[in-house]
Amino acid sequence: MTEIEKKTGMTDIECEYLDKYYTDNVCEPGPNLLNYGVKPGFARNTIILTELDKEVAEYLAACAKALHKTQIQIINELVREKLALGV
Repeated sequence: MTEIEKKTGMTDIECEYLDKYYTDNVCEPGPNLLNYGVKPGFARNTIILTELDKEVAEYLAACAKALHKTQIQIINELVREKLALGV
């Protein structure tokens, strides 16, 4: 048994195949939140910004910061306001 097999439980051929596969194929697990201004450790406090218009995302972030609330709380308030008005 080689060192790779001991460490990974895979043969050399399997390791070479996976290395080639992930080298040739880009793996994107999701949007890069750093590009949207989300700092590490704060992703749970944000919504997925890629599904919103840039202006909407910026408005939500500004309101949340100014009112010391989460973006979800701001959205809930806006939707409840619309429901109350019957719009």
